[in-house]
Amino acid sequence: MGTKKCSQYRVVPLGIASAMFVVESQKGIKSMEPLYSETYLDAKMPQDRRRKRTIMIILCIVLPIVDLFILRSALLLFGVVIADALMLVLLPKKQTAFEYIFVDGQIDFDMIVGGEQRKTMQKIDLEKVDVVAPEHSHALDSYQNLPLSDCSSGYENDQHYIAVFRGEEGKSIRIRFTPDETLLENMKAKARSKIQS
Repeated sequence: MGTKKCSQYRVVPLGIASAMFVVESQKGIKSMEPLYSETYLDAKMPQDRRRKRTIMIILCIVLPIVDLFILRSALLLFGVVIADALMLVLLPKKQTAFEYIFVDGQIDFDMIVGGEQRKTMQKIDLEKVDVVAPEHSHALDSYQNLPLSDCSSGYENDQHYIAVFRGEEGKSIRIRFTPDETLLENMKAKARSKIQS
């Protein structure tokens, strides 16, 4: 009875934290699964939100003092108490984090506030990126006047990168972010010529 010869396949992982796998056969590489990684990092509170929080805290302290010692109005004090309570509820939370989700050349930059509220700050495709380089690289010299979207950790000791992205209507922007090694390797695997290190 004859036997049929079957191709032998094996799955080779590329990177421990990456979800990319290459399926090989005797005739060579047959297929490739999408690159995927998630990067989560704690971040400093953005300056505009920090300023807003500071102003609200100062108002919560100053308004009752003004009413008690200057205006001396019970009716106004009642309104001040309500206003203070509302400001405390709406006070921007200090806990801030970013998550970068990389899927086959596309990156979502999400900001997470208070461990609950998630907002997508930017979405980019590496096909529309001119260059990605450490923020003080000379490769970025000609892009210094472009608008900047800060999605980085904000800590001085971290290694931050800048991605120059052609957005809607061809308008370019700079995105500051703090990638880990897995994200950098995935970006290089997808667009090596655009990634400076």
